[in-house]
Amino acid sequence: MFSFTLRAIFLAFIAVLVSADGGIITAPANGTVIMPGESFAFSYDPMADYGVSTYNYTVFLFTKLPSSLYSTTEWSSGHYFGRFDYPNYPAVPYATHEAPANLTMPDFSKAPSPGWGGGANATNATVYLLVLEEWLIGSGNFGLTMSLAINELIYNGTKSA
Repeated sequence: MFSFTLRAIFLAFIAVLVSADGGIITAPANGTVIMPGESFAFSYDPMADYGVSTYNYTVFLFTKLPSSLYSTTEWSSGHYFGRFDYPNYPAVPYATHEAPANLTMPDFSKAPSPGWGGGANATNATVYLLVLEEWLIGSGNFGLTMSLAINELIYNGTKSA
């Protein structure tokens, strides 16, 4: 109960700092069970539309949500899938690095190599697929506008959420 409350507070806090009308992760759906090493469909519907330009979006998998946006020695943990562009005129008329149709769930039980890191196993763990989108509209803006989309997934699960 307590962790759910902290998660809800954090998500509400994030919604205040980034646009509430952001893009949508259309696949995988909330509650999807994905096994380590499994390929899964990925699809994101960005802000891009007439009068709205999408530039890039970055995809992460967090194993825990940060408790705040302020930097600490351990802000969060998870996996970086990449930064992708989306074809939309006039911002990105010819996309050169589109997101793949499928991503692969990392196996967190294996240590990254090389390095000092160590892996850990988890079953039925809630993880968070995050997309941070950079976009602008026609009015003046001091920097790119950021929107955040989050879907909760079940890592190494035996049940759906």
